[in-house]
Amino acid sequence: MKTQIISGPIGVDHPSVKRVLGIAEEIMRKNKILNIENLYNLAKKRLKIPRNGLLSIIQFLINKKILIEGSKFSKETVLSNYIRNGIYNYIRIHPGVHFSILRKKALPEEKGSSGQLVWHLEMLLKFNYIKKIKVGNYTVFLPFDIDEKVGKILFILRDRINYKVIQLLFKEKTVVKPEIYKEIEEKREDVYYRINNLIDQDIIILSASSDKDICINPNIKNLFTDILKTSNLNIERK
Repeated sequence: MKTQIISGPIGVDHPSVKRVLGIAEEIMRKNKILNIENLYNLAKKRLKIPRNGLLSIIQFLINKKILIEGSKFSKETVLSNYIRNGIYNYIRIHPGVHFSILRKKALPEEKGSSGQLVWHLEMLLKFNYIKKIKVGNYTVFLPFDIDEKVGKILFILRDRINYKVIQLLFKEKTVVKPEIYKEIEEKREDVYYRINNLIDQDIIILSASSDKDICINPNIKNLFTDILKTSNLNIERK
């Protein structure tokens, strides 16, 4: 076999990258964890790629989280588990969902333990399929490519009362705090609890003219507007 010369930028579609990835997946199909040194030695023997080129390919696969040392999966094969695939698709369709909702809606009943969910989420996090953020006391999960500020807003909008408060503020610009629960026809204590949380999260602010008037934080109003207009984001309000 002739020595393969690596030219130009490498990517997942580069033939040599695919060959190295194929060898890594072959190792893992034998129920072995991936050892980078073993991968290097086997790929060097089979592919005759120059040392620096082979090292660059392996480093590329690691940097892109396509391969992870010590794992039995690659980025492609980690979704072969139907439960893990279902969890990922639920997060993709419902970005901003928190753990207890995933536990209730994304797991089959027979596989519904919290430990199972934690394991699958950790695998999705390792391979950059998802990411997690903290919003108050909640751990919230997002597809990896969604901005964290957007994820925070999506989580907030999932709550029915939060959604109604924010919609009212968009409509009326500024609202007297003690009147909001009447306007949206919800219990006063439930509305006050949400309002205080939204103030803590800098989503709404007190008006400069009165400590009883509240409005949407102008620094994020445009972001809220874009999200509320985006039809392809499935916001499930409880």
